Amino acid sequence: MKKNSFFSVIIPTYNRRIKLEKAIQSVLNQTYKDWELIIIDNYSNDSTKTMVENFRNNKIKFYQIYNRGVIAKSRNLGIKKSNGKYLAFLDSDDCWHKDKLMICRNEIVKFKDLKLIYHNMYLRRKKNQIFFQKTNYFRKVKKKVTNDLIINGPAYPTSSVVVEKKIFKKIRMFRENIKFIAWEDFDAWIRLSKYSNNFHCVKDSLGYSSINAENTNSTKIRIKNLMSFKKEYLSKNQ
Repeated sequence: MKKNSFFSVIIPTYNRRIKLEKAIQSVLNQTYKDWELIIIDNYSNDSTKTMVENFRNNKIKFYQIYNRGVIAKSRNLGIKKSNGKYLAFLDSDDCWHKDKLMICRNEIVKFKDLKLIYHNMYLRRKKNQIFFQKTNYFRKVKKKVTNDLIINGPAYPTSSVVVEKKIFKKIRMFRENIKFIAWEDFDAWIRLSKYSNNFHCVKDSLGYSSINAENTNSTKIRIKNLMSFKKEYLSKNQ
């Protein structure tokens, strides 16, 4: 009988072959080795599939889906294909510090029954960068997690999140409705917090998040959408 992994790392991607290769390598470089890597490709046309196959690693699984711009569909497919106890999300243009999974594993063992673990990440704006800033919206969420997220907004990057798969499937994963595009992850953390306040902040910054023109435009849309989403949640709690 095949042994399940402790972590299932899920990377959705589309036409990011070069950046994806770096993301994959950052997973392969992990000091903690009990993981599987699931890549969900939106039928890229830049030789992504060939690049992944060239790793020739049986811990890497590759699937394709037409997600029609709904990244939640890609992530949910990855979750359905996973066998790990915990899900670790990584965007295809981000990468992790080599000890990311080891540190998260140690925190899970130490504190018991953690449902969601998160940490800060450094911002990478250009190649050969020497000095790095951390993401400016990161914070430790308060004990009443639902209220904190609704009132104060996002608290951590998606590429930092490790979540217990059992509870994530209980909330039916990410919502695939197009109205949640750009905030489907934030929505998921809020819904999960209604089941448990066991969110845990790791003090270390354990990865690098890319900043480029594509991400800048997405961020502008994200901020606009999150404000509308915040109003929707606030109105329901009045």
